[in-house]
Amino acid sequence: MIICIAEDRECCEPGLKLLILSLDKHCRELPVIVFYPPAGAAFRSWVGSYPQVTVHTAPLPGAHGWNVKPQAILHLMDQGYDQIVWIDSDIIVNRDFTRMLNELPPSVLAITEEALWGAHEDPDCLRARLWGFDAGRNLPFTLNTAVLRVTRLHYGLLGKWREILESEQYRTVQQKSWIDRPVHMVGDQDVLTAILSSAEYAQIPLRILARGKEIIQFFGLYGYTMHERALRLVHGRPYFIHSQGIKPWLEGWHAAAPMGLRKYIESVYLDLSPYTIAASSFRTRLDCDSKWMTAHYKLSAIMRGAAMWYMPLVGLPIALVSDLMRVSKRGFRSTHRRP
Repeated sequence: MIICIAEDRECCEPGLKLLILSLDKHCRELPVIVFYPPAGAAFRSWVGSYPQVTVHTAPLPGAHGWNVKPQAILHLMDQGYDQIVWIDSDIIVNRDFTRMLNELPPSVLAITEEALWGAHEDPDCLRARLWGFDAGRNLPFTLNTAVLRVTRLHYGLLGKWREILESEQYRTVQQKSWIDRPVHMVGDQDVLTAILSSAEYAQIPLRILARGKEIIQFFGLYGYTMHERALRLVHGRPYFIHSQGIKPWLEGWHAAAPMGLRKYIESVYLDLSPYTIAASSFRTRLDCDSKWMTAHYKLSAIMRGAAMWYMPLVGLPIALVSDLMRVSKRGFRSTHRRP
């Protein structure tokens, strides 16, 4: 097993470092390959303390933006690696996952469940049908490619994924804003969901990492629900914590000027992110600005302290209100749906 990471944004170096630090803590025996073209002398010096990590600065042919996963994985397979685990650079490893993945048969592809938001569903193989594929299996939700475990048996699937991501049709749509892209071309994971839903690849067995139980998909007010917090008490720590959407280390997400109530609550909730709580344990080893881990609002500082920095309790009141609002909206739509 080898870990594959890729990043091409220098502004996301804090996240990349946190992922490496968390891998060093929980899975130190695993070799890690990082594709990071902007790597400067300071980063290369810092990563030198982790001999299991190898950094490549040459760009991967065909990759563009975050559409880099099949290119990076196939490159490593062509180098002779048989089992590769991809991890997004905005993830913190929270627990050793090696045994769980190593126990999977080689035919099984491990992938994660998408966050609970508007693009969560894939009704009746919608993405596959929009790509012109014959429907093969219905998935209960969109798949998320933040964590992938693949083997050489998935080489053909990865090649198909890369082919579509490098197609002119897909690359042209990627120039548009998120809200203007058709649902089957929003991002790389929508394409992979379509392929795995198609008749050609429906026979590939999937091991889906469950949201809340095995991975926290923190994405706005619905990012860490009451149900997911309860799962922590039953099943223990999830393997991964994913900071989707706004990255807490970036400047400018917290507004100093007056704002509306919803925007204020959203900002406070981001300040209470489980990703930030987990990141704080690596603060002294990060070797870069870590002031973003300090609470930006009095309310978030109070809520962190009141919860004693225990992840399932930090932000719990906001999660409760968000859940009630979500359930109420769902009930309202059901009640007023046309017959």
